Amino acid sequence: MPGMSSPRPNPPQLLWYAFGGRLPERYREWVLADLTTRGWLWRYGVRAFVRLAPVAALVAWVLWLVSGEPLVAAMSVSLGLIVGVYFSLSYAIEKADSRLVRYGYPPNHASAVRRADRERLRQEESARYAARWRHAP
Repeated sequence: MPGMSSPRPNPPQLLWYAFGGRLPERYREWVLADLTTRGWLWRYGVRAFVRLAPVAALVAWVLWLVSGEPLVAAMSVSLGLIVGVYFSLSYAIEKADSRLVRYGYPPNHASAVRRADRERLRQEESARYAARWRHAP
């Protein structure tokens, strides 16, 4: 991820993190970058999918055994995954902020960092626009 100076967790730690576990303190900066840098919401959505996938696979298997129709099982589980990931994404901002509190950051820190980054990007874009189009006649 961009701007990451701290070490990256290994795959078992990433899986633990995806399921809501807390990483050791040395990954504090990595978690901050994970929840505030570009693409954070996509990564959050993937983690939600990873959390739901084992349950979905079990439900699909049970539905297939009960109904005998693999298409019915697959479509039912697909709809469940879509709703589950959507519901999880509905609370992504709050969950990201609360996750950072567990690492010692102040409440709403992730939102503040993302807001400041958006403002910085907006100012850079405005400066580029002004340099390109707002020159004296």
